[in-house]
Amino acid sequence: MRDDRMNDPGWFARHPVKVAYDLIGCILVTNRDGGEVAGRIVEVEAYAGPADPASHASRRELSREVMGGPTGHIYTYLSYGIHHMMNIVAHEDGQVGGVLMRAIEPVEGIDLMEVRRGGVPFQNLGKGPGSLGQALAIRLTDIRADLMTSHELAIYPGQPEADIYAGPRVGISRAVHAPWRFFEHPSRFVSSHKKGERVMRDEVPLLIPPPGVPIE
Repeated sequence: MRDDRMNDPGWFARHPVKVAYDLIGCILVTNRDGGEVAGRIVEVEAYAGPADPASHASRRELSREVMGGPTGHIYTYLSYGIHHMMNIVAHEDGQVGGVLMRAIEPVEGIDLMEVRRGGVPFQNLGKGPGSLGQALAIRLTDIRADLMTSHELAIYPGQPEADIYAGPRVGISRAVHAPWRFFEHPSRFVSSHKKGERVMRDEVPLLIPPPGVPIE
């Protein structure tokens, strides 16, 4: 693995919206099944604690426990009984939250990704959270894995290569208006949901409601 691996859990000890924005451009790496694969993060979604109706932490005890645990760890779950979804725990001290990995641009181990994904077009290898999980061979047993120290999963710093847009989270039925999905625009590796507006880094705090204000 590379020498510049992110190893400071404090980087993730911020509001998940702030962490989500800064994750665009970072590199996710998995090393398992006999090979290393890597993808540049191009789409994510932030989820807060019990006050966020769209968050698992609002209704699942295990989710609340893991998403309130050490930052920089992994929270995984199964979607529709088949998709392994990967989240990185991110929250301020004493809070709960995480960031769902929604799409990557493949950069290494592309042949292995293609085998795992069954020969789909290159731009679809890691497009969408289920596809991302399959391309990176994410497992349910990765829950609570530490990205800072794991021998099989790691994250590295990187930079966005285009503007970052913010838009509503997708595939949810609650708090559907919160602009907590961030994606690189334009990018052919981002999922088909392109609704959003350009957001600069200094504008990100404005996307977080003040304490006591509902997340809608």
